[in-house]
Amino acid sequence: MAAHESATFAQFSRLCAEKGLLQGCDDVKEGDRPDGVADETTLRRFLQARRMDLSSALCQFEEATQFRREKDALRVYDRISIDDFEDTRKLYPHWTGRRDNQGLPIVMIETVHLDQKAMAHWRQTRELSGQSSSPDMAQRALAHFDYLTRFVFPLCSALRDRSLPSQPVTKAIYLVDGSSLCLRQAWNVRDFSQDVSGILATCYPETIDRIFLCNPPSYFAQICNLLKKFIDPVTAEKIVVLDSADVYGTLNKYIHHDYIPVQFGGAFEYTHGMLPDLCPVTRQTLRWSPPFNGTLPPGPIKWTEHARGQIKAVATGTVDGVERGLEVATLDIEEEK
Repeated sequence: MAAHESATFAQFSRLCAEKGLLQGCDDVKEGDRPDGVADETTLRRFLQARRMDLSSALCQFEEATQFRREKDALRVYDRISIDDFEDTRKLYPHWTGRRDNQGLPIVMIETVHLDQKAMAHWRQTRELSGQSSSPDMAQRALAHFDYLTRFVFPLCSALRDRSLPSQPVTKAIYLVDGSSLCLRQAWNVRDFSQDVSGILATCYPETIDRIFLCNPPSYFAQICNLLKKFIDPVTAEKIVVLDSADVYGTLNKYIHHDYIPVQFGGAFEYTHGMLPDLCPVTRQTLRWSPPFNGTLPPGPIKWTEHARGQIKAVATGTVDGVERGLEVATLDIEEEK
């Protein structure tokens, strides 16, 4: 079976190359790693999503590549303003900086913040014309999820405190505080849910391990039936609904007490829209550049490859129209073997 999968992957890679799907755009900077864009791990995710069906996987990867090129995703990741990026972080599940017992990153969202004001802002940016200097919401969403696949997954993969450290981290655990959900809100976020689900299903397949929907109201069944009409069915199958009595006991089977958010009975102080609060293992694995000392800056971050087996985390994006290129930390690959 392993030999068959290896042969299928080799054929898939060849077909992608023949179609020009592995070629980076002209704006990719020299030294940028292909993590989360066209590396082996990403290609395997597309194959896995289509159950090793070559034709289907190729069609989806081609669709995803075309969409990313139309939205100029790689250039946007380098040039999006930090303010736009951080505003986008508040709309989507974002990494807390902590990991579950398997080493998967934990991302979090509170539905109370997806209110009418937030949805109005989302619709406004969704409809930006191509002549606007600010990226539209699809471009912002791509930048946000690229942060997970281009920066967070490779970082978590490099950490050696996992039971299977040789296997790359390709999925995240989603925690959703659904205590504020109501039928009106579910209706208001239907377009938003459909867009997010569509982008994830097309461009980021197999990046969700499971979604824990915590503390939903007693009448959630009605809301669930409504939302499922707007969510990709594969994503919907990964939703685990936890009543208040079951939240902590279930989460604690997968996540250490110290990394479970306080509102779910744990000790982790989560704040909506927060920057990742790194655990000690993550902080100590990286060699930090001044002025960073175990703390990640706002905005997008990517990995770049350098001599002597090193990769560096570089903060990208723009501040007041000026593009950043700040070296945040270094990871020595040889030291991590």
